[in-house]
Amino acid sequence: MKNTKNILLLILLLIALTSSAILSFKPLSEICNIEEGCELVQNSVYAHTFGIKNSVYGVGIFVFLSVLTLVQIYRHSDKIEKFLKFSLILGSVTAVYFLILQVLVLEAYCKYCIVADLSVILALLVIYFPKRKISFV
Repeated sequence: MKNTKNILLLILLLIALTSSAILSFKPLSEICNIEEGCELVQNSVYAHTFGIKNSVYGVGIFVFLSVLTLVQIYRHSDKIEKFLKFSLILGSVTAVYFLILQVLVLEAYCKYCIVADLSVILALLVIYFPKRKISFV
């Protein structure tokens, strides 16, 4: 059961990693359509922290969390699980913040940002989802 949860967690982190990598390494002209608002989001004052694109931070963070999750799949550790939970809480708070910025402040949407943000929030739900046996009888 724990491995199933960790495998799902890994898949969600890899989705977030892929989305962040696309934003980090592909030119906006190749991935963003002007009508979608992606370019507006990526060129806003909120797109960088300490002069570095937020997506670059995402790549590093998601690589690190993916490696930890792989370790967790093959050799369970309570310390790693606690660290993953703490990281996903912080990540989800950050994701909600960025989603709110897109909706209420920028009124523009970046599909890659939304995928990364929702993946982190879903990962948090997966790691905290209670263990239950499903019975059809």
